[in-house]
Amino acid sequence: MSDAGLIVTMVSVFLGFLLFGASFKSFMVRRRPAVTWGLFTVAVVFITFVPVGIAVFWAS
Repeated sequence: MSDAGLIVTMVSVFLGFLLFGASFKSFMVRRRPAVTWGLFTVAVVFITFVPVGIAVFWAS
């Protein structure tokens, strides 16, 4: 994997974990469920689908 691919993957996972934390925070302060689930969905995309896409299509 190139250095750029590694950096993009690390940033994507870091953003995903930040969004996951924001989702948990919005759940704890009892925001609308749509906000909580929206943050969680975007977090899952950043943690799973973006790194897998980079590994399969960019780093191969």
